Amino acid sequence: MKPVDPRLLRYARTTRVFLTAAVVLGLAGAGLVIAQAMLIAEIVVRAFQHHTPPTELTTPLALLAAVSLGRALVSWLTELAAHRSSASVKSELRLRLLTHATALGPARPAKPTGELANLATRGIDALDDYFARYLPQLALAVVVPAALIARILTDDWISAATIAATLPLIPVFMILIGWATQAHTDRQWRLLSRLSGHFLDVVAGLPTLKVFGRAKAQAENIRAITADYRRATLRTLRIAFLSSFALELLSTISVALVAVGIGMRLVHGELDLYTGLVVLILAPEAYLPLRQVGVHYHAAAEGLSAAEEVFSTLETDAPTPGTAPAPDARTATIALDGLTVRHEGRTTDSLPPTTLTVAPGETVAVTGPSGAGKTTLLSALLALTTPTAGRITVNGQNLSTLAPATWHSQIAWVPQHPHLFAGTIADNVRLARPEATDAEVLRALTDAGAPDLSPHTLLGEAGTGLSAGQRRRVALARAFLADRPVVLLDEPTAALDVTTEAQVVDAIARLTRDRTVILIAHRPALLPLADRVIRLTPTGAAETKPSTRDAYHPAPGSVPEGTGRDGRSGHSSVICGQSEPATRCTATAVNHAVRNGRPGPAPTPARTTPAPTPAPTGAPATDAPTGTPENTPHPLTRVRRIAHPLRARFTLALLLGSLALLSAVGLMASSGWLISRASQQPPVLYLMVAVTATRAFGIGRAVFRYAERLVSHDAVFRVLADLRVTVYRRLERLAPAGLRHTRRGDLLARLVADVDTLQDYFLRWLLPAAVAATVSLSATVFTAWILPEAGAALAVGLLTAGVAVPALAAAVSRRTERRLAPARGELTTRTVDLLTGTAELTVAGALPRRTEAVRDADAVLTRLAARSSAVTALGGGLSALAAGLTVTAAAWFGAAAVHGGRLDGLLMAVAVLTPLAAFEAVSGMPLAVQHRQRTRRSAERVHEVIDAPAPVREPEDPAPVPDDPFPLTLTGLTARHPGQERPALRGLDLTLTPGRRVAVVGPSGSGKTTLAHVLLRFLDPVAGGYTLGAAPTGARTATDPTAPTDALTLDPDAVRRLVGLCAQDAHIFDSSLRENLRLARPPATDDDLHAALAAARLDDWVGELPDGLDTLVGEFGARLSGGQRQRLALARALLADFPVLVLDEPAEHLDLDTADALTADLLAATEGRTTVLITHRLAGLEAVDEVVVLDGGRAVQRGPYAELAWADGPFRRMLERERATGEPVAARA
Repeated sequence: MKPVDPRLLRYARTTRVFLTAAVVLGLAGAGLVIAQAMLIAEIVVRAFQHHTPPTELTTPLALLAAVSLGRALVSWLTELAAHRSSASVKSELRLRLLTHATALGPARPAKPTGELANLATRGIDALDDYFARYLPQLALAVVVPAALIARILTDDWISAATIAATLPLIPVFMILIGWATQAHTDRQWRLLSRLSGHFLDVVAGLPTLKVFGRAKAQAENIRAITADYRRATLRTLRIAFLSSFALELLSTISVALVAVGIGMRLVHGELDLYTGLVVLILAPEAYLPLRQVGVHYHAAAEGLSAAEEVFSTLETDAPTPGTAPAPDARTATIALDGLTVRHEGRTTDSLPPTTLTVAPGETVAVTGPSGAGKTTLLSALLALTTPTAGRITVNGQNLSTLAPATWHSQIAWVPQHPHLFAGTIADNVRLARPEATDAEVLRALTDAGAPDLSPHTLLGEAGTGLSAGQRRRVALARAFLADRPVVLLDEPTAALDVTTEAQVVDAIARLTRDRTVILIAHRPALLPLADRVIRLTPTGAAETKPSTRDAYHPAPGSVPEGTGRDGRSGHSSVICGQSEPATRCTATAVNHAVRNGRPGPAPTPARTTPAPTPAPTGAPATDAPTGTPENTPHPLTRVRRIAHPLRARFTLALLLGSLALLSAVGLMASSGWLISRASQQPPVLYLMVAVTATRAFGIGRAVFRYAERLVSHDAVFRVLADLRVTVYRRLERLAPAGLRHTRRGDLLARLVADVDTLQDYFLRWLLPAAVAATVSLSATVFTAWILPEAGAALAVGLLTAGVAVPALAAAVSRRTERRLAPARGELTTRTVDLLTGTAELTVAGALPRRTEAVRDADAVLTRLAARSSAVTALGGGLSALAAGLTVTAAAWFGAAAVHGGRLDGLLMAVAVLTPLAAFEAVSGMPLAVQHRQRTRRSAERVHEVIDAPAPVREPEDPAPVPDDPFPLTLTGLTARHPGQERPALRGLDLTLTPGRRVAVVGPSGSGKTTLAHVLLRFLDPVAGGYTLGAAPTGARTATDPTAPTDALTLDPDAVRRLVGLCAQDAHIFDSSLRENLRLARPPATDDDLHAALAAARLDDWVGELPDGLDTLVGEFGARLSGGQRQRLALARALLADFPVLVLDEPAEHLDLDTADALTADLLAATEGRTTVLITHRLAGLEAVDEVVVLDGGRAVQRGPYAELAWADGPFRRMLERERATGEPVAARA
């Protein structure tokens, strides 16, 4: 990136104003520096050579105090302008980035949500150092050296020439080393982005990872990624710090050369003392801006790399939207003409050439096998997917020419996987109509079959707190409330029980009246609502008659006419061929292949407990919170304890940092003495010690500073790596029940941004404060040894700048700084919400409001940053004023002491210049105190996670795992989710024996998924018992050798090695098909993987992919259809070979033919394996041993399928409703 990237001027207009202000303030500062040097030189010379009393130096001393006030004012204005500009530019860039990212749509470039959210928050925040430090120094580097050289040239052309000759070497070194660091910095940023994306994916998939016993292993993955980040950062810093070392060494040696040159010419009478002192004071000031440019450029390197990523995204061309207003959809005909979609990297069409016409007010149902392109068809109709060929017209107008907002405003859309946002149910229902009344929201929920859901119920992210069926109904309620003329429904009754489905079908019948509806359906219950049924196949589309079982077979031949329910007719072109029948594996072959020839229920290596790893440094020793409000240590005390094992490294860093600053003080003091002594023109040998000391101090400052930076950063990064792993381990304990009301964006902010902020506690507060105290004490003792009054003045000045000013800054900014970390967390959360739900927000018309919510969060953060900047600027200005007044006081006392004969005139310059250099140690303390306050809040947020109570108790001394998990028994089991008053399960009894298969059915929200969570120890029961088998052989007692093992006394991971789950919302990771499958069994061969895929009826599809098992599935499996995601999750569960397998709606999101075949294969594949099948569909349940009907958390009926089908009760009523809809029932009672 260039010193001032022109793209910043284009995308962030505030940059121009700031650069102009920085140049003007830089010129003013240069003038004040020159005035200060001249006044100090005049006072020292008159006191030393003429013994002038301080009463006759009143004017220059008063002017020196006035100059100090002026420098403080300029410092305040520069800091204020820099930080205010930084906040403004960051806000402008962030909003541009998010606006453009949402304009790119759900198909934005391959940048996962976690990475993009991290870029929009922490990445842009990393530009702080660029704007607040680097750019001001760049402006000063342009004007200050030129002004100072011009002033020096008028008095000493040799010194001016020396400075002019050596100054250009600094930017040359910066450029050369900058080239070397850029690649390392970019890699460092990519690793941080990878950490953010990986963490977001891992947190979303924690329940899935726990099912397969891989959650704890992910801690080591995070440790490895963090270690890579630490090593990459240190590699970058070694080069960056080497750059600073070279620049500092060059500048200090140059100053030493100037000082020695002045001394030699003073000895020979070629220069007077006044000129020598002026040049000596100005020389370091001439090098300082360029040296600081180098230092701050590398401090801002991460921000610069992030800016490159921002500009790369901003320069990605977004689809050019149309501008024509959309026709009135109430009277518009929608036509698809050869519409074809092929996603990038695929050799086959995601949507084959499809021609279809939908008349106004017509309802068209689209069916077909999973992966045929049904969801892609809706995405194209929504203008979210760009067709590869063909077109869509609305009343003859090409959809691509229409303004998207005018088209979306007429569409109500319920996607296959609706995204619910954290907030109340009412907030989610009001997505398209925020002005809707409570009564309208209640009516929409009732219409959607969810009258039992309170609009005021608070949901977690992605609708956590509701069952899958309840989430579906909330999304459906959105469509009812939106009340738009075009309705697109993607499996609206998926995950609903038969009773609720019937209610929702009735509601949809009302919704579709006088509206144009395209309905994707796998269930026959919806087909009577349609005027026509269109079946998609991998080669095209065909129209069939609605409302019959035969509607699921493609019609061969030409285009038949469909007759609507009210006599309307329509047509659709048929561009299809008969698909080849899928090759079906026999049940025996599948069962044998998936189980890999292993008899019995023995666990596979996939679920072997990972080797124990040492607990991270500072991790809590137990699972209990580390303290109560009365005895919990201060959060920063806990942070220091985490670093305790590395105290030797931090002590070394303190020593090196102190030596670096003491070298700077020594350089100035020895140079002052050298020039003063040289003005007396002694033999040169008398000056050799001072000359050598000057050079040694110059070299030592650079060497010690370089070493201190490396040692301190390495120690801090080690602490942060351990802390990240500690936070993740706690999240692993909390998931899923303990994270029901947390948001991934906030967790991302805590693990990445808040943990990273803690480095400032060590690097920008603790070490600087300790170094400042050490150097201040040393400088005060040294000055007091020379002149007690000057030492006292220096002590007062250092205490003022190092203690009083920071305390004042802390008091003023305490509330602001404590709000910064939560404000960043809120911004990250809203950003993740915006990026995750882009598609639904766009169609609902809520994108502007959600973007405005991000804008509001950004505005809050910007206001807080502006307040913080005012305090930072105030602290900097007051510190500069304290330094200037202290130098003035030292000059007064020195002049009085020299006049009174109490101080050798040779030491006058030392007494004045030592305070001038000593204030470098405390100049950053006001900012350091602010960093302490920020890190305190970040530490609190991190420890909120670490201290959160776990929903599942992990015994300190787990009982031995039983040799055989059978019988698995639940007795009077009652379970309640955290934060809920009513139990989700009440008094449930269940016994599982080897090979026994139990189906659990019931309405949505009846407790079926809660049962699965209890079985897997995701949730502990509040009453009742849960036991497994008999005690292991070595742990049996003489009194009861067959006593079962209480599951609560086992390690939860040990329970999950015996009881596995295929959840209806199982997470698909942003990786390849192979890696998603091997999560279940890492040593699995390709044959094993293909056998599992065949059992899930997915192997044929995988065989058609160009990359086969190495095909990437995208974030959350975005490149797969809903049915493909479900079957992939099922294949993964079958591959794991659990002794007890819980299947939660395994055939959801599948077409009926595939669902029936899958259910049959699944029941055959699990023959001999203990299985709990949670389902809404009753087809095929005659193959199970027992059916348990849940309602309201209680078992209201149970028994064999045939018995329940005959007996009068809820099961028979559900069965009759299912038959009435035309859905197949394998066994008729």
